Amino acid sequence: MKLAVISDIHGNEQALKSVLDDVSKVGATHVAVLGDISYRGAKPKECLNLVRELQAKVIKGNADEWIVRGVQQGDVPDKALSLMQTEQAWAREQLSDEDINYLHELPITLEIPLSNQSQLFAFHATPTSIFDVVSNQVPNDDLKPFIDANPRANYYLYGHIHFPYMRSFEGKKILNTGSVGLPFDGDPRASYLLFERAEKDIQVQFRRVGYDIEKACHDLDEAHYPAAARELVKGIYRTALKP
Repeated sequence: MKLAVISDIHGNEQALKSVLDDVSKVGATHVAVLGDISYRGAKPKECLNLVRELQAKVIKGNADEWIVRGVQQGDVPDKALSLMQTEQAWAREQLSDEDINYLHELPITLEIPLSNQSQLFAFHATPTSIFDVVSNQVPNDDLKPFIDANPRANYYLYGHIHFPYMRSFEGKKILNTGSVGLPFDGDPRASYLLFERAEKDIQVQFRRVGYDIEKACHDLDEAHYPAAARELVKGIYRTALKP
């Protein structure tokens, strides 16, 4: 079995297509998606369609919930609220009522058996919240709620922070997928994880996939993405740095 786990696509069709090409190239037999599919990118509908065509296991991220119910005060810093509400309204207009309902109905956690001895437990941000932030720099004790939520699992996997990493803790592996569409780790290439069942263990590989960033920037212009956010998103594509 080969399992590809992708997250945080954020409406970046160019990045998603390149990742899916790589997923096919490496021979992945299963795909899981850890949320944030459509919001903050030029192609919300196209990305959602691509994800749904995968017949993958999919869970909800905070940006999927924003599409459904809006970006509310307290969700983001006050100075960013108006801009992000404008982006949300634009993205929602690109989706059908059926699309919105699909996002609304997504679960928030996912369990996948990797072998007879190994199980993966996945969520977008934490096992109990799609909004809380657990950075790659937190002390180990801050990761204990992951394990407490599902002690049977061996691998705990999340997205949300757009920063890929792996850490061992209490005999478990804690991993972040990084982001397909909006990396924040200084590497503009799309990021995802590949799990492969070997004879006696599970092999984990962080995959980085280049894509046509300037085409993704052009997509924002062509789609008439909200002007106030357009250069900000282009800057993230080009630098892979959090704004």
